[in-house]
Amino acid sequence: NSFWCIANDPCGICCVGLTYVLILFADYVIVLEVLLPWLGLTANCCMLSLVFLGISTLAICSHARTMLTDPGAVPLEYQPPEISAPGSLPMCSRCNGFKPQRAHHCSQCDRCIMKMDHHCPWVNNCVGANNQKHFVLFVGYTALLSCVALVLLVARLVGGSSVGGMARASAPMSMQSEPAAGFLYMCLLFFESILFGLFTTAMLCEQVSSIVSDQTGIERLKHDYIAPQRSTLANLSETFGRPVSLLWLLPTSVRFNGLTWWESMPIEHEV
Repeated sequence: NSFWCIANDPCGICCVGLTYVLILFADYVIVLEVLLPWLGLTANCCMLSLVFLGISTLAICSHARTMLTDPGAVPLEYQPPEISAPGSLPMCSRCNGFKPQRAHHCSQCDRCIMKMDHHCPWVNNCVGANNQKHFVLFVGYTALLSCVALVLLVARLVGGSSVGGMARASAPMSMQSEPAAGFLYMCLLFFESILFGLFTTAMLCEQVSSIVSDQTGIERLKHDYIAPQRSTLANLSETFGRPVSLLWLLPTSVRFNGLTWWESMPIEHEV
């Protein structure tokens, strides 16, 4: 529950700043350079702006929760409930403590992380048991934001004065009459949306595959964990929490019937 932030990684801090700049740039271009000049101050313009800004807000909040949430760092004073035999539980030479099953040491975080998938510079944090949900939401909402931006940019280019009859008849403005700066911003956003849309879509697919198979990226590489046979819903619940609810779509804290991941871990081991 304590504050968590990796402050010793300049590359990660720069990536975080760039991420927010790119999202806010997309907000500016879509609202002020695409929708408002195209549709005017109409109900359709306001509706589309609110939808786009809503997705953008969810992406930013999910990113912030990923970055500032303890990914599942094993407490330095961690003691297993019982040790069946000496050497039965591995030790971490860097943390100088016990390392539970499915924990791996991260050199950037300088801690062992439960269910560590990878360390992502774009969120300046590890992706692990406690924040994988937030990371999945971040890449998912960013991919959706990129798709919506592409649709609006293409519709603005092709539709001219209307999109399905939504624009006012008095609001036509061809792309040829766009100010040079506005046209440049839209071109930049077009390439940004393609690049980061493809990247985040690929990351989303990889993360969903990892969750469904119940094997993190590191476990797939090291082949040091054999996942039990469980349903897809059960594996999704391990990341997004239980019971299934609409909170899966929001960057809220992950709970397992009211318990945190660490509180439920002894129960999970008994099952």
